[in-house]
Amino acid sequence: MNGTVAEGTPCLVGLGGVVLDTHDLTATRGFYDKLFAETAGQWQEPHGGLTFRTASQRIEFRKRSRPRTLNHAGQHTAYRVAPGRLQSLAQELEAGGFEANWWREDHPNEKTTTLYTRDPSGNIVQLVGSEDRSLLLDHYYVPVEDIEQAELFYMKALAAELDAYYGYSTAHVKEARKWAEGGDPCAPWTRNAFVSFRTHAPNPTPAAQIFARFGPSYIGVALSGQRLPEPPEELLKGTPRAILRSTSTVRELTQYLSKLRISPVALKYDGGQVAFKREGNSVFLRDRSGNFIEIECA
Repeated sequence: MNGTVAEGTPCLVGLGGVVLDTHDLTATRGFYDKLFAETAGQWQEPHGGLTFRTASQRIEFRKRSRPRTLNHAGQHTAYRVAPGRLQSLAQELEAGGFEANWWREDHPNEKTTTLYTRDPSGNIVQLVGSEDRSLLLDHYYVPVEDIEQAELFYMKALAAELDAYYGYSTAHVKEARKWAEGGDPCAPWTRNAFVSFRTHAPNPTPAAQIFARFGPSYIGVALSGQRLPEPPEELLKGTPRAILRSTSTVRELTQYLSKLRISPVALKYDGGQVAFKREGNSVFLRDRSGNFIEIECA
Protein backbone atom coordinates (compact mmCIF):
# COMPACT_ATOMS: atom_id res chain seq x y z
CA MET A 1 0.00 0.00 0.00
CA ASN A 2 1.12 3.53 -0.66
CA GLY A 3 2.10 5.97 2.05
CA THR A 4 4.52 6.22 4.91
CA VAL A 5 4.17 6.54 8.64
CA ALA A 6 5.48 9.68 10.27
CA GLU A 7 8.48 9.55 12.56
CA GLY A 8 7.84 9.23 16.26
CA THR A 9 5.25 6.45 15.91
CA PRO A 10 3.61 5.97 19.33
CA CYS A 11 4.35 2.79 21.23
CA LEU A 12 1.01 1.16 22.04
CA VAL A 13 1.61 -1.48 24.67
CA GLY A 14 -1.75 -3.18 25.10
CA LEU A 15 -5.47 -2.96 25.66
CA GLY A 16 -6.24 -0.87 28.71
CA GLY A 17 -9.96 -1.59 28.59
CA VAL A 18 -13.22 -1.01 26.75
CA VAL A 19 -16.20 1.32 27.11
CA LEU A 20 -19.57 -0.26 26.32
CA ASP A 21 -23.20 0.87 26.35
CA THR A 22 -25.86 -0.56 28.65
CA HIS A 23 -29.52 0.23 29.22
CA ASP A 24 -29.67 -1.23 32.76
CA LEU A 25 -26.76 -0.81 35.18
CA THR A 26 -28.23 -3.16 37.80
CA ALA A 27 -28.76 -6.00 35.33
CA THR A 28 -25.29 -5.39 33.89
CA ARG A 29 -23.67 -5.60 37.33
CA GLY A 30 -25.47 -8.85 38.10
CA PHE A 31 -24.48 -10.40 34.77
CA TYR A 32 -20.79 -9.51 34.91
CA ASP A 33 -20.51 -10.36 38.59
CA LYS A 34 -20.84 -13.99 37.51
CA LEU A 35 -18.23 -13.71 34.77
CA PHE A 36 -15.69 -11.75 36.81
CA ALA A 37 -16.20 -13.71 40.03
CA GLU A 38 -12.63 -15.08 40.08
CA THR A 39 -10.94 -11.93 38.76
CA ALA A 40 -8.98 -9.68 41.10
CA GLY A 41 -10.67 -6.31 40.72
CA GLN A 42 -13.32 -4.02 42.11
CA TRP A 43 -16.49 -2.29 40.97
CA GLN A 44 -16.90 1.46 40.96
CA GLU A 45 -20.11 3.35 40.30
CA PRO A 46 -19.45 6.80 38.80
CA HIS A 47 -22.49 8.90 37.99
CA GLY A 48 -24.36 7.39 35.06
CA GLY A 49 -22.03 4.46 34.73
CA LEU A 50 -20.41 1.36 36.10
CA THR A 51 -16.74 0.32 35.98
CA PHE A 52 -14.87 -2.86 36.85
CA ARG A 53 -11.17 -2.17 37.44
CA THR A 54 -8.27 -4.58 37.63
CA ALA A 55 -4.63 -3.68 38.17
CA SER A 56 -4.10 -2.90 34.48
CA GLN A 57 -7.49 -2.73 32.74
CA ARG A 58 -10.98 -1.36 33.15
CA ILE A 59 -14.35 -2.36 31.73
CA GLU A 60 -16.68 0.65 31.63
CA PHE A 61 -20.42 0.67 31.03
CA ARG A 62 -22.25 3.86 30.10
CA LYS A 63 -26.02 4.02 30.47
CA ARG A 64 -27.81 4.68 27.19
CA SER A 65 -31.50 4.41 26.36
CA ARG A 66 -30.52 2.77 23.06
CA PRO A 67 -27.18 0.97 23.44
CA ARG A 68 -24.94 0.91 20.38
CA THR A 69 -23.72 -2.67 20.26
CA LEU A 70 -23.04 -3.56 16.57
CA ASN A 71 -23.81 -7.14 17.60
CA HIS A 72 -25.42 -7.85 14.24
CA ALA A 73 -21.94 -7.50 12.70
CA GLY A 74 -19.97 -9.40 15.34
CA GLN A 75 -18.42 -6.59 17.39
CA HIS A 76 -17.51 -8.22 20.70
CA THR A 77 -15.28 -8.25 23.75
CA ALA A 78 -13.36 -11.33 24.90
CA TYR A 79 -12.60 -11.93 28.58
CA ARG A 80 -10.32 -14.52 30.14
CA VAL A 81 -11.70 -17.02 32.63
CA ALA A 82 -10.29 -20.20 34.13
CA PRO A 83 -10.62 -23.02 31.57
CA GLY A 84 -12.48 -25.20 34.07
CA ARG A 85 -15.26 -22.62 34.43
CA LEU A 86 -16.47 -22.58 30.83
CA GLN A 87 -18.92 -25.47 31.09
CA SER A 88 -20.36 -24.36 34.44
CA LEU A 89 -20.71 -20.78 33.19
CA ALA A 90 -22.58 -22.03 30.12
CA GLN A 91 -25.02 -23.90 32.34
CA GLU A 92 -25.43 -20.91 34.64
CA LEU A 93 -26.04 -18.55 31.71
CA GLU A 94 -28.65 -20.81 30.15
CA ALA A 95 -30.39 -21.24 33.50
CA GLY A 96 -30.60 -17.43 33.71
CA GLY A 97 -32.17 -17.14 30.25
CA PHE A 98 -29.01 -16.15 28.37
CA GLU A 99 -27.80 -17.86 25.23
CA ALA A 100 -24.69 -20.03 25.31
CA ASN A 101 -23.02 -20.69 21.95
CA TRP A 102 -19.91 -22.71 21.27
CA TRP A 103 -18.04 -21.22 18.32
CA ARG A 104 -14.49 -20.67 17.19
CA GLU A 105 -12.76 -17.79 15.40
CA ASP A 106 -9.85 -17.53 13.00
CA HIS A 107 -7.00 -16.15 15.10
CA PRO A 108 -4.19 -18.76 15.23
CA ASN A 109 -4.90 -19.26 18.96
CA GLU A 110 -8.65 -19.78 18.48
CA LYS A 111 -9.02 -22.95 16.47
CA THR A 112 -11.13 -24.72 19.10
CA THR A 113 -14.60 -23.70 20.22
CA THR A 114 -15.22 -21.49 23.22
CA LEU A 115 -18.21 -19.86 24.88
CA TYR A 116 -20.15 -16.88 23.50
CA THR A 117 -23.16 -15.11 24.97
CA ARG A 118 -24.85 -11.69 25.05
CA ASP A 119 -25.15 -9.44 28.07
CA PRO A 120 -28.51 -7.88 29.09
CA SER A 121 -27.97 -4.98 26.68
CA GLY A 122 -27.03 -7.14 23.70
CA ASN A 123 -23.23 -6.77 23.78
CA ILE A 124 -21.61 -9.97 22.51
CA VAL A 125 -19.32 -11.53 25.11
CA GLN A 126 -16.68 -14.14 24.36
CA LEU A 127 -15.20 -16.14 27.23
CA VAL A 128 -11.71 -17.47 26.62
CA GLY A 129 -10.35 -20.23 28.80
CA SER A 130 -6.85 -19.19 29.89
CA GLU A 131 -4.45 -20.15 32.65
CA ASP A 132 -2.85 -16.70 32.31
CA ARG A 133 -5.10 -14.51 34.44
CA SER A 134 -2.81 -11.47 34.46
CA LEU A 135 -5.29 -9.82 32.06
CA LEU A 136 -9.08 -9.79 32.13
CA LEU A 137 -9.60 -8.40 28.63
CA ASP A 138 -8.10 -10.83 26.13
CA HIS A 139 -9.00 -9.11 22.86
CA TYR A 140 -11.49 -6.84 21.12
CA TYR A 141 -13.11 -7.46 17.74
CA VAL A 142 -14.61 -4.93 15.34
CA PRO A 143 -16.34 -5.07 11.94
CA VAL A 144 -15.31 -2.75 9.11
CA GLU A 145 -16.64 -1.97 5.64
CA ASP A 146 -13.26 -1.62 3.93
CA ILE A 147 -10.46 -3.96 4.94
CA GLU A 148 -7.74 -1.98 3.09
CA GLN A 149 -8.60 1.22 4.92
CA ALA A 150 -8.68 -0.75 8.16
CA GLU A 151 -5.24 -2.17 7.47
CA LEU A 152 -3.86 1.32 6.97
CA PHE A 153 -5.46 2.53 10.18
CA TYR A 154 -4.46 -0.30 12.53
CA MET A 155 -1.24 -1.55 10.99
CA LYS A 156 0.20 1.73 9.67
CA ALA A 157 -1.24 4.61 11.67
CA LEU A 158 -1.41 2.75 15.00
CA ALA A 159 1.68 0.67 14.18
CA ALA A 160 0.29 -2.65 15.42
CA GLU A 161 2.21 -5.87 14.94
CA LEU A 162 0.60 -8.34 12.56
CA ASP A 163 -0.48 -11.58 14.21
CA ALA A 164 -2.16 -12.99 11.11
CA TYR A 165 -4.31 -12.40 8.06
CA TYR A 166 -7.32 -14.56 7.29
CA GLY A 167 -9.64 -15.01 4.32
CA TYR A 168 -7.17 -14.65 1.48
CA SER A 169 -6.25 -18.25 0.61
CA THR A 170 -7.87 -21.23 -1.07
CA ALA A 171 -7.66 -23.14 2.21
CA HIS A 172 -9.77 -20.46 3.89
CA VAL A 173 -12.39 -20.70 1.14
CA LYS A 174 -12.54 -24.46 1.71
CA GLU A 175 -13.10 -23.81 5.42
CA ALA A 176 -16.02 -21.53 4.54
CA ARG A 177 -17.59 -24.29 2.45
CA LYS A 178 -17.18 -26.71 5.34
CA TRP A 179 -18.95 -24.17 7.58
CA ALA A 180 -21.82 -23.87 5.07
CA GLU A 181 -22.22 -27.65 5.18
CA GLY A 182 -22.51 -27.56 8.96
CA GLY A 183 -19.10 -29.07 9.60
CA ASP A 184 -17.30 -26.11 11.16
CA PRO A 185 -18.72 -24.28 14.21
CA CYS A 186 -17.09 -20.93 13.51
CA ALA A 187 -18.61 -17.67 14.69
CA PRO A 188 -21.24 -16.52 12.15
CA TRP A 189 -19.65 -13.10 11.52
CA THR A 190 -16.46 -14.79 10.28
CA ARG A 191 -18.22 -16.24 7.22
CA ASN A 192 -20.46 -14.86 4.49
CA ALA A 193 -23.01 -16.70 2.40
CA PHE A 194 -23.83 -14.35 -0.42
CA VAL A 195 -26.22 -15.70 -3.04
CA SER A 196 -24.76 -16.01 -6.54
CA PHE A 197 -26.68 -13.93 -9.07
CA ARG A 198 -25.96 -16.60 -11.68
CA THR A 199 -26.82 -19.81 -9.84
CA HIS A 200 -29.04 -18.28 -7.14
CA ALA A 201 -27.26 -20.59 -4.68
CA PRO A 202 -25.35 -19.58 -1.56
CA ASN A 203 -21.68 -18.88 -2.19
CA PRO A 204 -19.90 -19.24 1.18
CA THR A 205 -16.80 -17.11 1.59
CA PRO A 206 -14.52 -16.30 4.53
CA ALA A 207 -14.59 -12.78 5.93
CA ALA A 208 -11.27 -11.04 5.30
CA GLN A 209 -9.67 -10.45 8.70
CA ILE A 210 -6.62 -8.80 10.24
CA PHE A 211 -5.37 -9.51 13.75
CA ALA A 212 -3.50 -6.45 15.00
CA ARG A 213 -1.38 -7.03 18.09
CA PHE A 214 -0.72 -4.45 20.80
CA GLY A 215 1.55 -5.98 23.43
CA PRO A 216 -0.12 -8.98 25.12
CA SER A 217 -3.52 -8.36 23.49
CA TYR A 218 -4.92 -7.75 20.03
CA ILE A 219 -7.76 -6.22 18.05
CA GLY A 220 -9.45 -8.44 15.49
CA VAL A 221 -10.72 -6.58 12.41
CA ALA A 222 -13.16 -8.25 10.01
CA LEU A 223 -14.71 -7.21 6.71
CA SER A 224 -18.38 -7.19 7.54
CA GLY A 225 -21.14 -8.57 5.38
CA GLN A 226 -23.54 -6.26 7.23
CA ARG A 227 -24.25 -2.56 6.83
CA LEU A 228 -22.58 -0.55 9.59
CA PRO A 229 -24.58 2.53 10.62
CA GLU A 230 -21.91 5.17 11.20
CA PRO A 231 -22.15 7.84 13.88
CA PRO A 232 -21.98 11.51 12.84
CA GLU A 233 -18.71 12.36 11.09
CA GLU A 234 -17.77 15.03 13.62
CA LEU A 235 -18.08 12.59 16.53
CA LEU A 236 -14.63 11.34 17.59
CA LYS A 237 -15.35 10.21 21.14
CA GLY A 238 -18.06 7.57 21.29
CA THR A 239 -19.00 4.04 22.25
CA PRO A 240 -18.34 1.21 22.01
CA ARG A 241 -14.60 1.90 22.05
CA ALA A 242 -11.34 0.17 22.81
CA ILE A 243 -8.82 1.78 25.11
CA LEU A 244 -5.18 1.39 24.09
CA ARG A 245 -2.31 2.24 26.42
CA SER A 246 0.71 4.15 25.14
CA THR A 247 4.12 4.93 26.59
CA SER A 248 4.10 8.17 24.57
CA THR A 249 3.05 11.45 26.11
CA VAL A 250 -0.06 13.27 24.89
CA ARG A 251 2.16 15.87 23.25
CA GLU A 252 4.17 13.24 21.37
CA LEU A 253 1.02 11.46 20.21
CA THR A 254 -0.77 14.58 19.03
CA GLN A 255 2.34 15.75 17.18
CA TYR A 256 2.52 12.37 15.45
CA LEU A 257 -1.15 12.43 14.46
CA SER A 258 -0.90 16.01 13.23
CA LYS A 259 1.89 15.06 10.84
CA LEU A 260 0.48 11.69 9.78
CA ARG A 261 0.10 11.19 6.04
CA ILE A 262 -1.01 7.76 4.89
CA SER A 263 -3.84 8.00 2.39
CA PRO A 264 -6.55 10.54 1.62
CA VAL A 265 -9.17 7.85 2.27
CA ALA A 266 -7.59 5.80 5.02
CA LEU A 267 -8.34 8.08 7.94
CA LYS A 268 -10.95 10.70 8.72
CA TYR A 269 -9.43 14.03 7.72
CA ASP A 270 -10.29 17.53 8.84
CA GLY A 271 -8.65 20.24 6.76
CA GLY A 272 -6.09 17.75 5.42
CA GLN A 273 -5.02 16.38 8.81
CA VAL A 274 -6.05 13.38 10.83
CA ALA A 275 -8.99 14.29 13.05
CA PHE A 276 -8.56 13.55 16.74
CA LYS A 277 -9.81 14.88 20.03
CA ARG A 278 -7.69 15.41 23.12
CA GLU A 279 -9.10 15.24 26.64
CA GLY A 280 -6.77 15.17 29.62
CA ASN A 281 -4.34 12.29 29.23
CA SER A 282 -6.25 10.63 26.37
CA VAL A 283 -6.59 11.08 22.63
CA PHE A 284 -9.76 9.97 20.84
CA LEU A 285 -10.10 9.01 17.19
CA ARG A 286 -11.97 6.53 14.97
CA ASP A 287 -11.42 4.34 11.95
CA ARG A 288 -13.23 4.91 8.68
CA SER A 289 -16.01 2.47 9.62
CA GLY A 290 -16.88 4.38 12.80
CA ASN A 291 -15.10 2.20 15.37
CA PHE A 292 -13.89 4.39 18.24
CA ILE A 293 -10.42 4.23 19.79
CA GLU A 294 -9.10 5.92 22.91
CA ILE A 295 -5.36 6.09 23.48
CA GLU A 296 -4.30 6.62 27.10
CA CYS A 297 -0.89 8.25 27.23
CA ALA A 298 1.89 8.05 29.77
